[in-house]
Amino acid sequence: MKKRKSVVICYFQGNGGSTPLRLPLLSQVLRTIKEKSMSMPLSTSSSDGTEFTIVALSYRGYWTSSGRATQSGIELDAQAFLDWVSETYTAPETDLEVILWGHSLGSAIASSATATYLSRHHGDQSSVSKGGTHLPVNIAGLILEAPSSSIKDMLISLYPQKWLPYRYLWPFSWNHWSCTTAMERIARWRDQNDEQSDAIIQRVKSGAPMLPRSRHNCISLESFRSPPPILLLSAESDEVIPPHVADGLESDGKRLKLELERKDVRGALHTEAPVKVDGREALVNFIFRCTSERVRVA
Repeated sequence: MKKRKSVVICYFQGNGGSTPLRLPLLSQVLRTIKEKSMSMPLSTSSSDGTEFTIVALSYRGYWTSSGRATQSGIELDAQAFLDWVSETYTAPETDLEVILWGHSLGSAIASSATATYLSRHHGDQSSVSKGGTHLPVNIAGLILEAPSSSIKDMLISLYPQKWLPYRYLWPFSWNHWSCTTAMERIARWRDQNDEQSDAIIQRVKSGAPMLPRSRHNCISLESFRSPPPILLLSAESDEVIPPHVADGLESDGKRLKLELERKDVRGALHTEAPVKVDGREALVNFIFRCTSERVRVA
């Protein structure tokens, strides 16, 4: 029997404000997804009963979450968030795929979470959760909206005047979020796992006995071997992040041979890329492309 597909979009907010402020945007994106799904031919997998859900993480120290907002703490929150998604949405009759979507500082959090999760669960056969109760999720895509490349670049863009001291304080920051570093970790994970995944493929081709079915080898070989595609959604009139940041991240993605596409949203300010019609369409189309039907290994 064909499994029902469930797509969960995990949203990581930027530095300012709290989760409720993002709810109108998230609702608007979800409506656009459902409208597109209903308008697609019934023969396509994404229109055949696929359920789309958006969930948002309120980091420690944000909104009603307790604790203090530190990088190490938020990194733990992000992994707990993804584990919760797996526990909540995994079911025997469901094919679960996850998209990570980060805005501004949240783009660095989302990309870092992706790199860490891939290392934890795809390629490390001992990486089942402590309770051993849930499968690792398949991260199908990563969206970086109005991304900041690093804390250093953020300080320089916020304080461009060379006579101001703030732009020189980045070495003393407790937090060192960096999309570039996260992408390098993702590429390194890919390279380190090439040999292992190729060995699995050779066993399949040769007809050699496979390992007993486990929580790990039910993941597709394609998703095991390849990092998720990345959408760089840049706001053309961003008043916070300068244009060269998106240029640099795009260059980094190409250098690392990651699957990365870029969309510059004309006239969009820092928080407006998915609010503009063409930006929202680019985001939604990317989600549908990432979650199209893939061949799975039983």
